[in-house]
Amino acid sequence: MIAWYQFKRRNIRRSRFAILMFWTVVPLVLVKPAAWLLYRLRFYGASHFPSQGPAILVCNHQSHLDPPFLGTFAWRRTFRALTRSTIQETYSGFWRWWLDTGYDVIWLKQGESDIGAMRAALGELKAGNVSVVFPEGSRSDDGALTPFKRGAYLLIKRSMAPVVPIAIEGSYDAWPRGTSRPRRRGRILMKAIEPIPAQTLVDMGPEGAMAHLYDVIEGLRLELRQQIRRSSRGRYPAPGPGDIDGRTLDRPKVVS
Repeated sequence: MIAWYQFKRRNIRRSRFAILMFWTVVPLVLVKPAAWLLYRLRFYGASHFPSQGPAILVCNHQSHLDPPFLGTFAWRRTFRALTRSTIQETYSGFWRWWLDTGYDVIWLKQGESDIGAMRAALGELKAGNVSVVFPEGSRSDDGALTPFKRGAYLLIKRSMAPVVPIAIEGSYDAWPRGTSRPRRRGRILMKAIEPIPAQTLVDMGPEGAMAHLYDVIEGLRLELRQQIRRSSRGRYPAPGPGDIDGRTLDRPKVVS
């Protein structure tokens, strides 16, 4: 049976219509062609996404483009992303329906212990589905990687699901924070690597595990940044804070 039709493997919770429409037609027919034309979007490492069973996708966050592009990257496995509840103030009407009904996001209250959101994410993983975490907590202000929050460690420890590190680069330049709409040109790349067993991270403790994920994702991000610069002959990305390797800065990699 062809992959897109394996509804139960892709997500036992969502309806066939939702999987077919929001996780097949939208990413493959709408998002992917448009993203390639505008940003030459390319994906590397899709084979590292587990074909079944629980997994936690951990990705850096540069712009509003990241979630739909990540959904296109991992279209074979539908997921629920932990999303800042403050975004509900920004989106309303159709777009709020799109997030709630189409992608069934888990609204997360920042700055406090959101037990309900954590239970929802754990429930997805226990059901054999996929959850997504952006451990920076919000979009980057300048394209550079910011310290990771430790909340993701609790999800890893309680679910013991394998963790797939993912990096995206170029999306900040395409849609910088503080601007109302994306630019119509640029270069964006995404890369996933082999899953890290949960036990490996749990053995490191919360500080060590998140610092390790920070190092891995920052290394991937900088690798993609250099690849974009070479392929565009220096046109993209624009020089700036994103060129700085966060692993070398005298600042914490992990915050509470």
